[in-house]
Amino acid sequence: MYLLSSEKKECYGCRACAEVCPQKCITIVEDEEHFIYPYVEKDKCRKCHLCERVCPINYSNDKAVDDLDREVWVGVSKSNEVRMKSSSGGAFTAIYRSLLAENYKIFGVRWDKNLKVIHDVATTEEECEKFRKSKYVMSNTNGCFSSIAKLLMKGDKVCFTASPCQCAALQAFLQTKRIDQDNLIVIDLICHGAPNQYLFDRYITEKIGDKEKVKNCSYQFKNKLPYRGSVNSRTAIVKRQGRKDEILTIQNDPFIKAYYGRLFYRPSCGTCKFANSNRVSDITLGDAWHIEEEYPEWDPLVGVSCIIFNTSKGKELLEKINKQMILRKKDVEWVVQNNLQFNVPTEMHKNRNLFFKLLESKSFKKSVNISMKKPIMLRAFRKIRSILSA
Repeated sequence: MYLLSSEKKECYGCRACAEVCPQKCITIVEDEEHFIYPYVEKDKCRKCHLCERVCPINYSNDKAVDDLDREVWVGVSKSNEVRMKSSSGGAFTAIYRSLLAENYKIFGVRWDKNLKVIHDVATTEEECEKFRKSKYVMSNTNGCFSSIAKLLMKGDKVCFTASPCQCAALQAFLQTKRIDQDNLIVIDLICHGAPNQYLFDRYITEKIGDKEKVKNCSYQFKNKLPYRGSVNSRTAIVKRQGRKDEILTIQNDPFIKAYYGRLFYRPSCGTCKFANSNRVSDITLGDAWHIEEEYPEWDPLVGVSCIIFNTSKGKELLEKINKQMILRKKDVEWVVQNNLQFNVPTEMHKNRNLFFKLLESKSFKKSVNISMKKPIMLRAFRKIRSILSA
């Protein structure tokens, strides 16, 4: 683990170590790339080793099921409004609506007023709506591990949704505290990787302006408003007062281009131990890529959910979700073949280090464009091809 090895690929930035430390001698600091890492004030440390026990790198998943027992379903919400307001096909909405009816507290990720990405708790549908849509920034877990521990100790029911590493961190935290997890449902996502908040802040400040202007705008990944005649959820949308809404694409926006180009993820994302089919959660959610090859009426760019029920606890929700969605059954092998990060870590862009070096002296946009500039022969070939196909 990072606290023992100082190997950055062994830290996921979950903050669990700082949260569990009884001496409060672990602080969170940024490195030269502005990713967060724990720092220990050794003179205050009593060597209780709790920080080691909650580290996701040490977490051993003991609730995995055989692939034959696992259930995979793909589908879309029966409500087109829900589907269009969701990242994929609306599975998360179906889940949180079902769980709210059973008095669950729902933990998810939202934007705050300054466009910071944070974990928070919701107890109503209106609050849960803020958790919809992907946020392609590593979230601040915001003390939620301790909050969840307290709720479970009171006998409350909790659902926690996060990246796989954060889900592992929560479960390790609760194990360390010896807190029963029977009333906990954990949902992880098929995760490609995450940039840090600093990078998004640099980008959005260059695009929008100072903090006051940022406060008066909204930003949403997985946009589903039509762009050039069709819906492509691999876009984003920014809304500003007094300005026309702007749809952002890989072609016209540096953050979208860099995210999908794998340019600036956290070092641990490239070797992530959780990017495999042995999931740490009760339910895994993702996109049902290539499902249109079998069901042409469904378009993944408009949104089709892939739902993997990993445990019997997760499968108990299937009947309730089925009432809200049109679902079709698949198998784990189909997910492995059609959603790469379900099974292997993301391959980092070859110019990742160059990007962070450029960012020290150049703008975010210029750093992205230089780092991802295609060789001149490839650009010429693509230009000729576009002319011939016109």
